[in-house]
Amino acid sequence: MAEKKSLFIRESSGLIKQVNLLDAVMLNLGNMSAGEALFQSISPYISNGAILWLASILGFLLSIPQIIVYTFMTLKIRRTGGDYVWISRVIDGRLGSILALSYLIQSTAFFAIIAFFSASSVNSVLCTIGIMNNNHQLINLANSVFVNPYGNVTLDQRLIFYAISAIFFGIVIALNIRKAKWGFTLVTVLGIFSIFALLLAMIVVGVNSGGFFAKLQPFLSAYNISAPVGKRVFFPSNFSLLATLSLLPLFALYTYPWINAGPSVSAEFKNSDKVAKLNIIIASVVTFLLVTLGFMEMDLVAGYNFNISAYPTFVYNFWTVAIALAGNQALQWIIGLGLILWNFYTLSYGVVMFSRYVFALSFDRILPEKFTEVNKYGSPVYAHLLDLTITLLLLLIPVFSINAAVSLYGTTILGAVYLFFGVLAGALYGFKNNEKILKVFGILASGYLAYLTYEAATNPLIGFTTTQGINITTLLFVILAYVFAIGVFSASYLKHKREGVDLTILFKEIPPE
Repeated sequence: MAEKKSLFIRESSGLIKQVNLLDAVMLNLGNMSAGEALFQSISPYISNGAILWLASILGFLLSIPQIIVYTFMTLKIRRTGGDYVWISRVIDGRLGSILALSYLIQSTAFFAIIAFFSASSVNSVLCTIGIMNNNHQLINLANSVFVNPYGNVTLDQRLIFYAISAIFFGIVIALNIRKAKWGFTLVTVLGIFSIFALLLAMIVVGVNSGGFFAKLQPFLSAYNISAPVGKRVFFPSNFSLLATLSLLPLFALYTYPWINAGPSVSAEFKNSDKVAKLNIIIASVVTFLLVTLGFMEMDLVAGYNFNISAYPTFVYNFWTVAIALAGNQALQWIIGLGLILWNFYTLSYGVVMFSRYVFALSFDRILPEKFTEVNKYGSPVYAHLLDLTITLLLLLIPVFSINAAVSLYGTTILGAVYLFFGVLAGALYGFKNNEKILKVFGILASGYLAYLTYEAATNPLIGFTTTQGINITTLLFVILAYVFAIGVFSASYLKHKREGVDLTILFKEIPPE
């Protein structure tokens, strides 16, 4: 049997401690997608009596146990790969490896889809600015080139989306390969600008609350949306708690449970205790404030009754309203660019996070050790190249089939299962080490994540199932993801067993920093 010291690839990861608190917070904020939540992700699916801002509050409150578990576990086990290391060491190495591999596949598919469908934000910005300024060139550009990807799209238009997405993704990968710090800086810069644009949008909507419908009339007329007659209502008389709770899976799909980006790079924290304690909490609170106040402001300014009739058009949302109300083109373009860049902000954090999970799996010998190689600037070069290759391949899916691409949104169930085991590992760690906080909040978080996993499997809004039954394309992808993950682990286990390395022994040790 191999000696203990030879179990891991080497005695040090080679990654550099260069992630400050701002970088870690911005990674998590990109993961939680506040800007996308205020776009077309949640509000079009609202039902009578449901209140978006109240659902956001409830979603945040229910996520607090997970926030506590992930913060404490980051403090206890601060390693590259974050929750993968917790699951594989506290529960089972085989299970952790299979879950992490399947989560990587789902994440890469999600990033490819985000990259492709980011065209919908470009289309919305061009249409709204074009309408408000009677600019037919912008409107024609939106109708002929940067069209709504959910509509009737030609092959040439899909190839344009592919090219733009591929070029941006390639640039992000190149920056991360050159220097790891450049990757973190890119995430931070995109995050700061995106949040600035969102805050600016909030100010614009608030300042224009007096003549809201008069100023918005060109936009409403262009889409045949009728302004209401009568008093604006903030809180509906037909309020339904059940309808409000039904929105929680949508918030879970985009926002509050997704707090694993910071922990995935926790071995690279500077002032590690401070960053570990604060990064998840700050990012969660900021996301909560942005999403809740955005939806609340819309009900205060436009009124609940109008919003619930206009949101399902998909063209009326927080961002398009803010652009339409901005008043001058410079302000419109700043807000519009902020909306567009939220998508690329999401992609940029994803590039960093994906590479760290690949690195951690390779360090544990599950993936080829080539992916643990880092350059002198602390960048896992080959892990990034793997990300680029897989993403560019998956980007081809929407080029050939929009329906197949949309079906992949339902693969969120893979992520939900993964996060469930992440908090379950925290609960078990608490019982094994008599940590009362982890015991209590680990159980609470496990219960809520189990519910969200159930919703991901059964709620038609998530996409794994439809009103007609299980989405076959989504089911096939999920099955293949798990089959691939099991196959990779099995092949690695047998290979290393022949070489005298028992991976089950390796998982009894915490990997070195």
